[in-house]
Amino acid sequence: MLTLEEIFPPYGLRITCRNVELRVLRDEDFPELVELVQNGISVSGLPMPFPHAWHEEPYAPGTPDGFPATSLSWWWTQRSTFAPDRWNLALTVRYDGELVGVQDVMAQDFPLTRWVTTGSWLGRAHQGRGLGTLMRQMAVGFAFDELDALTCESAYVVGNHASAAVSRKTGYVDNGLARGVQHTREGTVGMEEQRVVVTPDTYVRPGEPVTYEGTQALRRFFRIERD
Repeated sequence: MLTLEEIFPPYGLRITCRNVELRVLRDEDFPELVELVQNGISVSGLPMPFPHAWHEEPYAPGTPDGFPATSLSWWWTQRSTFAPDRWNLALTVRYDGELVGVQDVMAQDFPLTRWVTTGSWLGRAHQGRGLGTLMRQMAVGFAFDELDALTCESAYVVGNHASAAVSRKTGYVDNGLARGVQHTREGTVGMEEQRVVVTPDTYVRPGEPVTYEGTQALRRFFRIERD
C-alpha cells in the first residue's frame, strides 16, 4: 500500500535547522494551530500584518461562517488546487516540537519563472526570539537550493518594523511600494506595502546547517527539471 507521502509528495517535505522544523500543514495540526491563533498574533503598536483580519474573526467552533471553519476551508483549498503551475506550501513551524507559526512558499508558473513568494507569521508568544528570521531563512534557502528558484519576493505593511527586520536579516532588498487595502474588524482601510526581493546573491543563510528531506519527490511532483 502506498504511503500518504508517496501519494502527495509535499507531505514528505521536512526542513530542519537546530531545533526548528518546517513541514507541510496536515489536518492533525489544526487543533494546535487554532489554539495558537486564539492566543494572539498581532502586536499592539504594529500594523495588522494581513490583508484580511482572519485571525480576529469571531471564535465560533462548529459553525460554518466563523473561525476556525473559515480558515480551515482556505487551507484545504490550497491543498486541493495544487498544480505544477500554481502551488502554495503552507509549512508549519515547530520549535522543540511545539507549533509556533506558519511559513508560506507560493508560486505561479514556477517551472518557467523560477520565482516564489514568501509570507509568514508567528504566534505572539513566540515573537522576538529570532524564530521569524530563521524560518524565513530556511524557506528561502529551500527555494534556492532545492527548487532552483532565482528570486524570492515578499512584502510587509509599512510601519511593521518587526517584519522589516526579518526581511533585512534574510537578505531582502526594497523593490518598490504598493498601495492597497486591508479588511479589518473596523472596516476596510488603505495601507502602504513595502515590497522586497531576495536573490541567491543577497541571501543571508542561517548560522547553522539546514537539512532537507523529500525534495527529490517534490521536484518531480512540481515538474522541476535539473540538468
